[in-house]
Amino acid sequence: MTPRAAPRVTVRPAPSPQRLVVGFFLVLLAIVVAVAPLPLLARSLGILASSYAALAFGGLPFAFAAALLAPVAGLLTGDPDWLVMLPLLLSSGLLGFLGLDYAWRYPAVAISPLLYMVPQALAWWLSQRDLFAIALPWQPSAPVWLALHAFVALLGTLQAVGLDRLRERSAQKRGRR
Repeated sequence: MTPRAAPRVTVRPAPSPQRLVVGFFLVLLAIVVAVAPLPLLARSLGILASSYAALAFGGLPFAFAAALLAPVAGLLTGDPDWLVMLPLLLSSGLLGFLGLDYAWRYPAVAISPLLYMVPQALAWWLSQRDLFAIALPWQPSAPVWLALHAFVALLGTLQAVGLDRLRERSAQKRGRR
């Protein structure tokens, strides 16, 4: 009886040289988007999209690097609104990718975007209470901010799962030859 291979518990990245080049490029892209003179929403969505693309092409180390280093690099712009949103962006990115890693493959399609949205939805809900009343930079369009981030997180997760499935099928075809 032959031992069965353990199931993969994380995304299958691109082949090694391609993984490194594309992964570093996507991390640098996230950093460039973070320091670019763009509106706060566009910068945040750009970092999120670059982080999920870094996950799909480079693997989790590049995704964590993009999600955790790029928002900090955004402080170089000196934007006070970015400083206010920094804890939300960092905690959202960390939770989203941890959820994707631990719930990998199909459950991650729901869990990763939900965990990404938890800190932001909680901040929005608490900011409407008297005790925690604060004017966050996304006011008055907080629902639009939340919806767009949830949509981009869902698309990024679907992209990562789809590319992983495609790589798995191509590896199986090569194994049959």
